[in-house]
Amino acid sequence: MSYINEALKKAQKQRETNYQEYSGVTSRPAKKGRLFPGNLVLWTAIIFIFISVAFGIYYWFAFKDPAITTTSEHKFKKAIPKASLVSIADPIKIYNKARLFHKSGRLRDAKRLYRETLRLDPGYVDALNNLGVIFIHDRDFTAARSSFEKAIRLKPANVDPYYNLACVCAVMGEIKMSLAYLKKAVSLDKSAIEWARKDADLQKLRGLSEFKKITGNTE
Repeated sequence: MSYINEALKKAQKQRETNYQEYSGVTSRPAKKGRLFPGNLVLWTAIIFIFISVAFGIYYWFAFKDPAITTTSEHKFKKAIPKASLVSIADPIKIYNKARLFHKSGRLRDAKRLYRETLRLDPGYVDALNNLGVIFIHDRDFTAARSSFEKAIRLKPANVDPYYNLACVCAVMGEIKMSLAYLKKAVSLDKSAIEWARKDADLQKLRGLSEFKKITGNTE
């Protein structure tokens, strides 16, 4: 190609110029079997040009054809978890779908989706609370308690986990703790009074004066 010839001529000219500039220095005799006897600059130029052309051709095809990708690009794409893409996995949408399953009684599906919501957003307080409610239904009170306590740590002003903890403690026979949580729930939202009056989980509290005081039931 013409640019290669130009480079060869340039290299030859440079070599001759160097010889003129450094004529006082006598070079060593070439050894037998030397790969580049006396033409190091010329061969270096040829190799450099060949490598440049090869890389140029490769990248031209790579950009022209999107299917050609490097190994590192494949690894990078493979390493991206699909669930991290908002278009594929939106925690809000998953939570709302879980609530629909929950309300329709499909608790197993609801539990799975609440857990998926929390995997994507560990601080999703409503998912923690609702998952705890399903744990109560499953009579897994230890898991329920852990879920509610975590929800409270994340959002202390949320009434739901306090009320649900009161139910868990009542069922487990921890009356004093149950009353304390119920009192806190009522202080956050007066609606908890009506919940408590009808909730079968708080049956063990009904005859207690403290419960009547909290719920305003003086009968």
